[in-house]
Amino acid sequence: MTKTSASSPQDAADVLQHVESVRHQTRSLLQAFWFPLVVFGALTLASALVQWVWPGPAVGAYWAVAGLLGGATVGLYYHSRELRLGLSNPAGPYVLTAIGLMSGAFVLPAITSGDLQQVASTFAVAAGYLVFAWLERSRTLAGLAAVMVVVPVLVLVSGVGHPGAVNAAAVGAITLAVGVASRRPAA
Repeated sequence: MTKTSASSPQDAADVLQHVESVRHQTRSLLQAFWFPLVVFGALTLASALVQWVWPGPAVGAYWAVAGLLGGATVGLYYHSRELRLGLSNPAGPYVLTAIGLMSGAFVLPAITSGDLQQVASTFAVAAGYLVFAWLERSRTLAGLAAVMVVVPVLVLVSGVGHPGAVNAAAVGAITLAVGVASRRPAA
C-alpha cells in the first residue's frame, strides 16, 4: 500500500479560489435586475400621467392592474431566462419581497393623508428594493433604494404642486435610466 501525500495548503487555497470564481460567475449570469427596473420604471412614469390627470383612487386602480401585469412579466422573463441558462435562483425570497413591496405600497397611502399620501408608496418600494439589493448583492439597487427615499422627501419639502405626479415622474425616470444603464448583453 502506498501512501499518497496530502494536498498542500496552496492547492487547497487554489481550489477555494476556483470555487469562489465559479460562484461569482454563476451569480453574474443570473443577475438581470435591469429588466424589472425597466418594466417598473416605465410603469411608474405612466403612473405620473395617471396621478396628474386622475389623482386619487385611479392611481390605486392603475397599480392594482399594472403591478400585477408588471410582476407577471418580470416573473415570466426570469423563468424563461433561467430555463435558457440552466441555472436558477430560489424564487421564494423574491416573490415574498414583491408581495411585501406591493402590500406596503397600498397600505402606506391608506394610513397617511395630504401630500404625504401621494408619495408614501415610494417608501415601501424603496424598502422592497433594499431587500432586492441584499438578495442580489447589488450596490446599484441599494443606491436606487436610497434615491427612492430622497426623491419623495425633496418633493415634499419643495412644496411643488401635484407631488404624487412629480415624484412618480422623477422616480420612474431614474429607475428606468438605472435599468437601461445596467443592461448587459444576453447571456
